Formats: sequence, C-alpha cells, structure tokens
Amino acid sequence: MAIQSLAKRVVFVSFVPGRITRPVFNLLYAMLWHGRETFEWLRRSCVATPVFLARCDRHGTRIAVDRIPYMIGRCQIEVGSDVRISGKIGIAGTSKAPSTLRIGDGVFIGHGCSFGVASRVEIGDFVSIGGQSFITDTEGHATYNPGRPIWEVPATPEDVSPVVIENNVQIGRHCVILKGVTIGARSIIGTGSVLRSSVPPDSIVVGNPARVVKRLAGNS
Repeated sequence: MAIQSLAKRVVFVSFVPGRITRPVFNLLYAMLWHGRETFEWLRRSCVATPVFLARCDRHGTRIAVDRIPYMIGRCQIEVGSDVRISGKIGIAGTSKAPSTLRIGDGVFIGHGCSFGVASRVEIGDFVSIGGQSFITDTEGHATYNPGRPIWEVPATPEDVSPVVIENNVQIGRHCVILKGVTIGARSIIGTGSVLRSSVPPDSIVVGNPARVVKRLAGNS
C-alpha cells in the first residue's frame, strides 16, 4: 500500500500555477500552439499538398492536404477546387484496368477515409465525408476462388460497379458505401451507416443495412 500511495503521488505531482506564474504558463502555451500550427502549415503547404497534386491527373486551385495520402495501385485522380483533405486518407487502385477517382469542388474529406477504386468513384460538388469512412466500387477480389490467397484473386468485371455521390451530400463518420451505390443530391447519411443500395435525393439515411428514415421537407 505504501508503494501504491507513493506511486500515485509521483504520477499526479505537478506544479500548480499561481497568480504570478500563470502569465508565464499562458505564454508558454501560446508559444507551443503557434509552433505546432507553423509546423502543420509547413508540412501541409510544402510537402503533403504538392506531393498529392503531383499524383493527380487533373486538379483545380485552393487545395489543402494535411498528410501525404497512402496511395497504391493504378488510379487516375481528378480533383476540383476548394478541396480540403483533413489528416491522412488512403486511395487504392484495385484493378489493372484504368480507374478514376473524381473529387468535385468544395469537398471535405475527413481523417482516416479510404477509397477502393477498380472502375470509378465519383464525388460531386460540396460533399462532406466524415472521418474513417470507406467507399469502394468493388468487392476487392473475386467472390469465390478456393485454394488461393486473397491477394492473388483480383476482382472480375462482375465484382465491380461504379459509385456516384451527387452534389451537396453529407456523410457521417465511420460510414461504408459499397459498389454500385448512387447517393442522391442533398442527402444526409448518418454516422456508422452501411449503404448497399442506392439512395434517392433529399433523403436522411441511417443503419446497417442503411434505410431511408426521412425525406427532407420541401423536396420530392
């Protein structure tokens, strides 16, 4: 017990700022905050964004990328203007055939999102995608190939179907959007939803499997 008590005292010991020392610690905080923000700006502006744009086949202006995306495989990337990629994302071209990831204007993509592209994934204008979401137009591999490692079994044409996210869609965190899905314009996808089928415009969608729970007022 004595050792436990001593350990707690060591772990929780800290200097508590008083009336005189509080300004000193506030200044220290400001210095650390500005230092961190300067470092992030340099990494975003001088490293991550230029590297990502160099990998794009076409891109607009005013694009900010916090971290260099993890990119593998062959995938043509087209990006519009006023795009913000927060944190680090992944882009995997999963087919030997030409494939395209198209990102429209005014799009926000959260940290930890990943895209599997074997044919075409299209993200419309002013779409927001919450962090840790996964969007793919493919099963990733043939659905039945016994006796072979999964990485040796590429998807067949039957296992691929494009994904289209129309304009002004909001997608919550931790969502999964599977092959062949079209999300209609102005729809809202609730956190953690798994979309296996298409969604009409102006819908609020939640669940696994996702279903329409409400149509937005004033829209058909």
